[in-house]
Order: sequence, then C-alpha cells, then structure tokens
Amino acid sequence: MAPKPPWVWDEVSAEALEQSWDGLAAWVDWVEEAYAPWVMLPPCWPVHEGLRTELTMYWYWHRWVMSAAVNPIDGVRWHNELRRSAVAWRELATCRHEPPVAHHGQILAARKVKRDEYLAQARRTEEA
Repeated sequence: MAPKPPWVWDEVSAEALEQSWDGLAAWVDWVEEAYAPWVMLPPCWPVHEGLRTELTMYWYWHRWVMSAAVNPIDGVRWHNELRRSAVAWRELATCRHEPPVAHHGQILAARKVKRDEYLAQARRTEEA
C-alpha cells in the first residue's frame, strides 16, 4: 500500500497531528498577512473540514514550490490558484456558525432523492 500524502492526517500519531496543526496555523497566519487583502479567512477555518484540507494542500504545494520546483511557472501557477481560491474563501470570511435552518435537512434529503433518480436513469442508459 502506497504511503498517504503528507496532507492526509487520517492515521498520523497524536504528536504528528499536533505538529501538523501548529505548522498549518503558522503558515495560514503568514499567508493571510503576506497575501492580504487577497486572502481573508474566517478565524473558524480550522473547523471547516473542506477549507482546512484545501489550505493544507496549498501549504504543502507552497513548500514544494519554494524548495523543489525547478521551473518558475510552478510558482506562478501556485499564485494564480491561490488568488482564485481566495475568492471562494472570502465567502466564508463572515461565517457565524449559525445552526442550519430547520428545513435544511429536508432540502438535502430531497436533493439526494432526486440525485438517486438521475443516478438510476444514468445506469439504465449505460446498460442499454
């Protein structure tokens, strides 16, 4: 079995996990300062799993660009993608962690039912 990439923290020791969180938090502080006003994150970014995962990937990507990349286009690509992602991250910058409205679960359930109908349709088409 191939080793997991370093940005996947599923099966790391408690000590390695703590070091990873500390390193990521320090890097996020740096990137917010260095790339302001582009990068603006909510203080609750650590509890947004998708955002935390994406930031972790950017962190490792940045480390690679700064230490192992041999072509400057890799650094340019990192910067372009960072700016593009920062636009999406900005939507979370005013996160308030309000509980979802009561019918939110019903909406999600209805969407899954509809998705399952389309999934079944797609499978029938594939079989035909």
